Amino acid sequence: MNTYLKSIKHLFDLVSNTFDLPVFFITPEGKVVYECLNKQVLNPLYVNQKHNLFNPLNFDASVSYHFPVIRKTIFSEKYLIISVFNNKVFKGTLLIGPSLSYPLSEDRVNAIINDSRAFFYREEVFKYYKSIPIFHSEKLINISIFVFHLLNNEFLSPELIRKNNSELSELSSKNINIDLTVSENLQISSFHDRIFEKNVIEIIKEGRIEQLKNLQTFKEEEAASLLSKSSYLRSLKNHIITLITLVSRASIEGGLHDEIAFGLHDRFIQRVEEVNRIDEVKKLASEVLYTFAEKVKEAKNERFSKTITSCKDYIYKHLYDDISHDEIAKTVNLSPKYLSVLFKKEVGITVSEYIQKNKVEEAKKLLAYSKTPISEIYSLLNFNDQSYFTKVFKKVVGVTPKQFREKHHLLDKSKS
Repeated sequence: MNTYLKSIKHLFDLVSNTFDLPVFFITPEGKVVYECLNKQVLNPLYVNQKHNLFNPLNFDASVSYHFPVIRKTIFSEKYLIISVFNNKVFKGTLLIGPSLSYPLSEDRVNAIINDSRAFFYREEVFKYYKSIPIFHSEKLINISIFVFHLLNNEFLSPELIRKNNSELSELSSKNINIDLTVSENLQISSFHDRIFEKNVIEIIKEGRIEQLKNLQTFKEEEAASLLSKSSYLRSLKNHIITLITLVSRASIEGGLHDEIAFGLHDRFIQRVEEVNRIDEVKKLASEVLYTFAEKVKEAKNERFSKTITSCKDYIYKHLYDDISHDEIAKTVNLSPKYLSVLFKKEVGITVSEYIQKNKVEEAKKLLAYSKTPISEIYSLLNFNDQSYFTKVFKKVVGVTPKQFREKHHLLDKSKS
């Protein structure tokens, strides 16, 4: 260990002892020059070789980051990757972990053992997972802020760390043909969560590709259920197959031709069975969502001229604004009168009616998927007052907003 590393070794000890976590320091050449296991045993699935951790963690010792990286292995462990600099020169990486976000269930650990064919290590693996400390995401972010500041004398905000890790995750997903920006937290239980299911159906039916990256109902895989107790990989595949069936039906409802939808369905089912890595299965799930949403969007756009498609996109992007007919006409360089005639001819309803219909559809989502008071929903969507909002809503849906929420509020039903 060189002079600089000797001078900061006490800081590594401090980190390990303060948070009761193992700490490793790895040089840019990939050599482990410091370790403090803090009474934590190594994962038996790595055959007790520290270097075997690099692959499941997708860790490259030569790469540096100017922010803490939070990364999860294929075995559900989380590690902090902290690049260490001295006078702006990259000295190496401090690897901190493992930790878990939630205790793993017995079924989940058994599935990991079966996928890894580690049958002879069953007892050691169970013991290992019981020994791992539990840190929820916010706590882990706070630890990363502290350590990064301690080693690099730079204080970063939690928001910046979340943003940079999210962008890093998206960047790593762009190796496949479609731009996959769905969060890596697309996990198995999500496919059977009713709120998630309803949300996905609406997004696919409308072909709203941009909404896929904003899905917020994904759960940590540690808290997820299994469709197959014998294998986590098999369980993931079963969930993806369910997802494919779900979105293929939604795409048909959204206007995609039956033959195209069924063709995509069969092709994706075949690809599910061909992949054998967990990360590949998850990427395939993202590709499924993006492909079906893109195809529905193409099908919808074929029905309308570019001018009307632009109008509809403008309305959708400004649902929470006070949209005026004149503003829309201005964006497509048409007179308000001519736009009225063209829009009614192609869409079948007036611009005002289309705006109301889409605002009501957005209100339905808020009523079903959130706890936002009705008195706030009408204001968010720029209706003049609650009485007018109720009148328009009932005209479009057939019931009042209050009656709709009582019947469709999934957040309450999911607890019953």
